[in-house]
Amino acid sequence: MTGFWIAIVLVVLAIIGVSVLAGKALSKPKGVVSKDRQAQMTALKASGALKYRKSNRD
Repeated sequence: MTGFWIAIVLVVLAIIGVSVLAGKALSKPKGVVSKDRQAQMTALKASGALKYRKSNRD
């Protein structure tokens, strides 16, 4: 009976480990995209393309 619970714990830990690895693998490209997005927004603000945005009103 003890072996059963040890197996259950190992399976749960394996599932959690795979989930964490998958999450890290999927989140890496997202960081690169956000930097590109930030650069695009900065370029748009500098060009005056967003002059009607509430955050750009003086």
